[in-house]
Amino acid sequence: MRVGVIGAGQLARMMLEDASTLGIDVTVLAESPDDGAAQTCTDVVIASATDEAGLRVLASRCDVLTLDHELVDLDLLARLEAEGVVVRPPTTALRYAVDKAEMRRRLGAADLPMPAHRIVAPGEAFDTVALGDALGWPLVIKAARGGYDGRGVFVVDAAPEAHTTIAELHTAGITALIEEAVAIDHELAALVVRRPDGQMASWPVVETAQVDGVCREVLLPGVLDPTVADEAEAIGRQVAELIGVVGVMAIELFATASGLVINELAMRPHNSGHWTQDGSVTSQFENHLRAVLDLPLGSTSLTAAAVASVNVFGGDDPIDLDEALRMALGEANAHVHLYGKSPRPGRKLGHVTVVGDDGDTVRSAAWSAAVALGTPVPAEMEVAT
Repeated sequence: MRVGVIGAGQLARMMLEDASTLGIDVTVLAESPDDGAAQTCTDVVIASATDEAGLRVLASRCDVLTLDHELVDLDLLARLEAEGVVVRPPTTALRYAVDKAEMRRRLGAADLPMPAHRIVAPGEAFDTVALGDALGWPLVIKAARGGYDGRGVFVVDAAPEAHTTIAELHTAGITALIEEAVAIDHELAALVVRRPDGQMASWPVVETAQVDGVCREVLLPGVLDPTVADEAEAIGRQVAELIGVVGVMAIELFATASGLVINELAMRPHNSGHWTQDGSVTSQFENHLRAVLDLPLGSTSLTAAAVASVNVFGGDDPIDLDEALRMALGEANAHVHLYGKSPRPGRKLGHVTVVGDDGDTVRSAAWSAAVALGTPVPAEMEVAT
């Protein structure tokens, strides 16, 4: 069995690790030989994710194609599917991760909980004063396609700025998704995996913390009410079944005073699930491979009562990586995962996961290890290291 992965970032790199243990061969489509997964994979196709010739080479070598990211050409992938190429998740499901406007339409039709919103496509007339009156200020304006990790998301306070932002998206041919600014009590993520035959498994819901649209930590159980966590898990399973996803799907949600609302979907292993490498019987990467190859899914049971996973970022000051790694691994139960990237300020370089019996203890240890690796603590976060 050989899996082709479109994209060669850290997700593909970690997928390779679990593919090796299962004896599964992997070919990655990388834009550069320096990409994280291209550094460790023995079979690499150099091309962009939207290059038809490169995708056809990848497909010719593999039994199934899957993804490291959603910055893909849906029409091109659909043409390959029509010719018999197996793409998992299928484009019929993937469209709801690639296009936020399509996601809102589909989930809204199923009466799933979402923020109040409006969709304005290029060429459609719009009145930003009326949008602000309907949704409240500030408005959250999102590029329907192409945004990730906070990119393509704009929070605007007044009608002129909103008009300019929407007009710029339209000029680029991008639909604008305009949403209310939700008053968030907690951010959380539900992780589900599904096989083509409908067999499904889900991991416990986690609390996440985002700074500038980028995930900084994942905690389990965090401070989530178990009832809220169970509801979020049920929503994740409902969405996976509704759209027919195959593989891992992450659903990001906001807990608000009036209940849960869905933020976004991702249909591939996700930052909110990196903890599963050390905190679950079967990691999200292994179960994703099992699902896209239609193999029985592994157990998603926990290996410990509490888990904390903290992302490692480059800071302003250079570090001695050998000494930093020695210090990080000195933290009790710390598991360090680095992505083979050269450090620079603000760049995500890896993550640290700690498992144990107490939530505060594992969180402190995970942050201490991440800080030892050069990660600055965001001013917005209270962290004891």
